[in-house]
Amino acid sequence: MLLLIIYLLFAVVFGRVIEEGQQHRLDLGNPSGLGDMPGGSIVRLCPESRDTDVLAIERIINRPQLPILNEEEDVFIWGNLTRDVSSYSTVDYQINVTANTGDFGALNGTFHICDFLEKMHQPPDSDEPEKACPPSEGSVFINYAFWFADWLVAPGQWSVQFDAKTPEGDRIYCLQTEFDLQCPPERDGPECLRSASDTLGIRWMLPN
Repeated sequence: MLLLIIYLLFAVVFGRVIEEGQQHRLDLGNPSGLGDMPGGSIVRLCPESRDTDVLAIERIINRPQLPILNEEEDVFIWGNLTRDVSSYSTVDYQINVTANTGDFGALNGTFHICDFLEKMHQPPDSDEPEKACPPSEGSVFINYAFWFADWLVAPGQWSVQFDAKTPEGDRIYCLQTEFDLQCPPERDGPECLRSASDTLGIRWMLPN
């Protein structure tokens, strides 16, 4: 199972990220009703999204509905690609965390579009290949899998944005979300109230 959040964090340490930017807060504006899609997901289209995006997203579902610390979160996306997508296409990501203690951490950078996928099927109901990436023009199913490991990330308020573009700069998709990441009720103790910098000594986790 692909552990996307862990891989993104370790990418900073081991140099797997193409480009890492400076820390800055992600302003989602007013997310209420912003870019809502069929499926009832907490993941939405960005304000920058347009009808001209290469991936016309038709439905988004995430399970469970609200992420929980130390449990897997799946985001399922159905849509239609208006043209073939190059394997050199990239995804700019921005992750912000305000820990329960009030500490703030941020991570932003870039990875290739075929990295960190759990599944990508064409057509959507096919079982093979498991990862049809780079994808071709036509209908597609995408599964991103996240695991917020309690030894690596801090509970608190999270905001995430993925902005995918072709090598020519055309937008493929832009998705964003905000959520309150907390420990499950049976483990909601003092260990869930900690700073963003007491897990790993990674610069993005240090408060500004």
